[in-house]
Amino acid sequence: MIPATNLIHDPLPVTTIAAILEETAGRPALPRLGAPEWEIARENPAIQTWLIPLKERAIASADEPMPELTDELYAHFSRTGIRLPFEKRYFKRRNLLCYSAIAILLGDASYRVRLESSFVTRLTAIMDETSWALPASIREQPTGKDPEMIDLFAAETANTMAELLVIFHDLIPAGLARRIRDRLHAGTFENYANRNPPFPWTEWAMNWNAVCHQGIVGSALAVETDHVLVAKILSRAAAALQEFLSGFGNDGSTSEGPGYWAYGFGWFSEMNSQLEHRTAGRLSFFEGDEKIKRIARFAPAFTFSNGHFVNFSDGNREGRLNPALLAYLGRRLNSPILTAHAHWIYRHHAEVGIDLDASRSDFFYCSRLALRAPTPEQLAKASEPRQTDEYFDDYGAVVARGTDRAGHFWELAAKAGHNEEHHNHNDCGSFVLNIDGRPVLIEIGAPEYTKDFFTLPQRYEYLAARSLGHSVPFVNGCEQGAGREYKTSVIKAELSDDRLEFVVDLTGCYPTQARCRRLIRTWRWDKPAGKLTLSDTCELAEPGTMESILLCQDDVSHQNGALLIQGKTLVRIRPVTDSNVQIESCAYRGHRGTDEKLNRIRITPSSPPSTSITVTCEITVG
Repeated sequence: MIPATNLIHDPLPVTTIAAILEETAGRPALPRLGAPEWEIARENPAIQTWLIPLKERAIASADEPMPELTDELYAHFSRTGIRLPFEKRYFKRRNLLCYSAIAILLGDASYRVRLESSFVTRLTAIMDETSWALPASIREQPTGKDPEMIDLFAAETANTMAELLVIFHDLIPAGLARRIRDRLHAGTFENYANRNPPFPWTEWAMNWNAVCHQGIVGSALAVETDHVLVAKILSRAAAALQEFLSGFGNDGSTSEGPGYWAYGFGWFSEMNSQLEHRTAGRLSFFEGDEKIKRIARFAPAFTFSNGHFVNFSDGNREGRLNPALLAYLGRRLNSPILTAHAHWIYRHHAEVGIDLDASRSDFFYCSRLALRAPTPEQLAKASEPRQTDEYFDDYGAVVARGTDRAGHFWELAAKAGHNEEHHNHNDCGSFVLNIDGRPVLIEIGAPEYTKDFFTLPQRYEYLAARSLGHSVPFVNGCEQGAGREYKTSVIKAELSDDRLEFVVDLTGCYPTQARCRRLIRTWRWDKPAGKLTLSDTCELAEPGTMESILLCQDDVSHQNGALLIQGKTLVRIRPVTDSNVQIESCAYRGHRGTDEKLNRIRITPSSPPSTSITVTCEITVG
């Protein structure tokens, strides 16, 4: 067998890549309609809980018109900076296409008869969209349209269209198929390969780089017959993807968190799957790269129990990793822990289903969810894997778990870092705490995405991104500054089965007007005792004030010198130092555009202003 060449680390001439593509031609991206793989998937109990309602939706919505993307909606973002009105319809159109396609693939023959016309109609509607990119990606065009823009979702759409061309080869009318191929060839493949200068995202060390490349590379591998053009795309992509991988620490960490890990690294992994499959293992983006294995382990480590993420930066608090992605990584990297995670999440989906209305419940997701599902025997044996405590030195973050003597399960994550991270929030020294599978002290994570939220300095006027929206100190009335120069250093990170001690120097995170000479935050966690001690010690250049701020979602009250957080498990926060406490209700817009609130706890020494201030509190259950 010819060994695989990693194109990122060992570039090949375009002519050599083209020759490999020609030698290995004829390997479809996914099995064609009617292939045995779909027949096997159809009967798998791991997917029935979501497949049955999906098929019902496909039938019920077969004659439903596609939500219209009007000129007014395209231009709405340019006028208002608000994304959701357009995007809700945009993703609904792709969901409807998914329902029809998956129902035909995984239903009996009657579904093809009933849904063939609906499928073709929906495919045609998406083909007819003037621009596949979101208006939020086309800021310089008041119309919100740019047919030549390849953003995240134009790339995703290209990949979906190409894969549907392959799978439904005998179902798609020849004229429509030719139109799709022509648009992909000119608008995606030649547009990317010949663009000079290249798209800006080719130089970004974050998810855009990987996701856009996956859509371009994946669709080209699926349908493009000009092997030299595809080779040119692969060569150009491999060079750019070096920058994407540089965005991860040598420890595999990313400040984008597990949600964006699943997007950026997830789509990078799917692209590798497509490349290795299409070239019969001759070409790869994974082969021989030990860092890939470390990156693959990061997100499961940063995942809490009961469907929660560690959501620093623009992360989502609730969610589960894509089990189809974990199944692929577990098999490709020979990782039993990743496979165990995949089976456990598949078991959850088998019990409660998936959110078919989620924007990510599209054909790309559902097709792989079906094809990689575990066997009934594997599903029955699935259990939640035991995670080890981890310290990520490059990120400056720790995640730990433990069960106290009373049986309460604690999960803690804390970070140092700097204030120019990917999807940055001014949050050095922040932390999240879950007990018994429920959030106690929280991060907002991603708020509603608007134009201003991705514009400086407006971003840091949003509660989610400014330091007053995080559990960090507030010094002399000053929040943390934004920028790479506002950074921390880790003094100590010690983890064991019974205890954790994490000590971070936050001095450099505050502007000069804070008059802060030294600020040390310390977490000490006695796991068996069920006691977490948080201490902030500050030295100021002149007498002043410092507050320790904590954020929680549940109701909180101040009783007998302690704070009680009234969640599923009653949590007590007791200031050790003599302190004054304020509780504030803060409003913000959630990621899906909903009105949300949280409680901000402000703990301040009761003594007069001083140059030496310490605030210490103990967190226990009950």
